[in-house]
Amino acid sequence: MRRVKIRKLEVLFLTACLLALTVLLPISTYGAESVVIRSVNLKFTSQFGDEEILMPEITTTTSGVSVKDVVWNRDISKWKAAQNERVSVTLTSDSTIFADSYNRSECKITGAKFVSAKALDNNTLEIKADYVPVVKLGKTSSAGWSDSKKTKAVWKKVEFATGYQVALYADDKLKKRVSVQTNTVDLSEYMDKDAIYYYEVRAIGYSSDDRKYMKEGDYVTSDDTIMEYDGDTTGTWKGNTYKQEDGGTPTNCWKQILNDWYYFDGNGIRQIGWIQSGQRWYYLNPTDGKLLTGWQFVNGKWYYLNPGGGEMLSGWIQPQPSVWYYLYSDGSMASSTNVGSYWVDASGKWIP
Repeated sequence: MRRVKIRKLEVLFLTACLLALTVLLPISTYGAESVVIRSVNLKFTSQFGDEEILMPEITTTTSGVSVKDVVWNRDISKWKAAQNERVSVTLTSDSTIFADSYNRSECKITGAKFVSAKALDNNTLEIKADYVPVVKLGKTSSAGWSDSKKTKAVWKKVEFATGYQVALYADDKLKKRVSVQTNTVDLSEYMDKDAIYYYEVRAIGYSSDDRKYMKEGDYVTSDDTIMEYDGDTTGTWKGNTYKQEDGGTPTNCWKQILNDWYYFDGNGIRQIGWIQSGQRWYYLNPTDGKLLTGWQFVNGKWYYLNPGGGEMLSGWIQPQPSVWYYLYSDGSMASSTNVGSYWVDASGKWIP
């Protein structure tokens, strides 16, 4: 019995010695003097340029590690504000070695999004990240009107801007402030009294995400210039979707393309038929999705769509001098009936 106990003690002692040797001896794969880097950090510091996108400053404070090379997937001339740009950053170290790979918690990135981190060799680490460029938006070069009545505002586009903020003034007092995604807006519904009207417009990031990376531009005051607006002319149709010059697609918005207006849903699909946008109804050509205006015969009923904006009208309308029609609340035209004390004939005209 005593010999058995001694052997057990010997085995435990030898095991402890082997474990101690394993901890103390260097890992032969990495060399006798190397220490493995357990975590690394990388910082992207955005540089704001006026009306231009600048590359960020990329640094690391990991001891014994330095940035060797930075390679972007796309040339900076093709960058868009608020859109991801993929970058590969190479780190090197002479005195320590990198692990085979690092996860998000081991590779801490600020100012960009972690994608991957893998060692190319013992002393070289490649980190891939997605960086979102930032920009200070510029000012529009011209702001005027697209009609002689001066009710439809139009201005020149500002590079990188995804939206615009318009402030309408009546006799130098703020009347209405609206945000739009196009470089034109119909302000007629807010111009409901005799006054001297003008507006101010500035470039903005339209969505809350856009505004994280776009600093709004300065306001520009409109003048009496009459300007033309042709809409987007550089993109291409692909079925029922529209690919813009920058590769993006319009979603949940109106877009003017070659003088015609279209509405795209959240998937970027061109809509047709009746749609509700805000508090108003519009009718899009069932064939090609173009916004229709004026008199339209839909499912056996006549409707009148505002020639100035396309919205469905209701109540009494006077589309031409001395000619009146009545449209029900659903927009359909009344005919051969009394509307209060007034009679409208089969064509819908009011007969005095």
